[in-house]
Amino acid sequence: MTVEDDTLWPRRRLGEFSGGDARGAQRADRVVVIDDHALLAESIAMTLRQSGLDARSVSHNVPDLVGAVRALHPDLVLLDLFLSDSPEPSMAAIVAFHADGIRVLVVTATPDAVLHARCVESGAIGVVEKSAPIERLIEAVHQGLRGLQVMPVAQLIELKKSLDEARRYLARPSPVDTLTSKEREVLQAMMHGLSAGRMARDQQLSVVTIRTHIRNVLSKLDVHSQLEAVSMAGHEGWFSDRPR
Repeated sequence: MTVEDDTLWPRRRLGEFSGGDARGAQRADRVVVIDDHALLAESIAMTLRQSGLDARSVSHNVPDLVGAVRALHPDLVLLDLFLSDSPEPSMAAIVAFHADGIRVLVVTATPDAVLHARCVESGAIGVVEKSAPIERLIEAVHQGLRGLQVMPVAQLIELKKSLDEARRYLARPSPVDTLTSKEREVLQAMMHGLSAGRMARDQQLSVVTIRTHIRNVLSKLDVHSQLEAVSMAGHEGWFSDRPR
């Protein structure tokens, strides 16, 4: 299966945009650089200007970032993946720009393949890590502007595999779903460090019954101790007071 065959991946081959080079030769290609570090964004823009492009930086703090960028009619947007503590604002911007036919090249400090894959799935033409030489970034920008593929097909396929594996992991049945409501209550009590005696008093059950529930929890979770059960529940984020 190729990248283009999967319904979760952009149908358009990376680098292919309708309209081609109809922009005309009367102006240089326009690139907008967005990064949460203003000095870095302007430094990149200046470097791109030296390579013959009409490049400018835009503050990520403007009230309507997507609207402000649209008003500049860019041919390509160079977008930092983390404009805040979350990548979601950038992901939303990728989708919006892609819908407008604006190429987006993501620049990020994270090597997370799943996040890279989500960027491509959302419509980015590629991802360049900030650790890469500046020459690689400039090359990728010019490739994107010429409609060339920015990332090798083999790399895109590997990214897609990483994303599929992550989704399968998140969608897998959870062992906690096999617990009865009383067993879940006992597991939560275990997570709060309560003893069998305290659980028995709180739940108005006998200690023997509580210990039976504890054994059932350990068996269903396939662990050998209450500590392992608590560790698994905390790691998996099964309860709202223990977020993932």
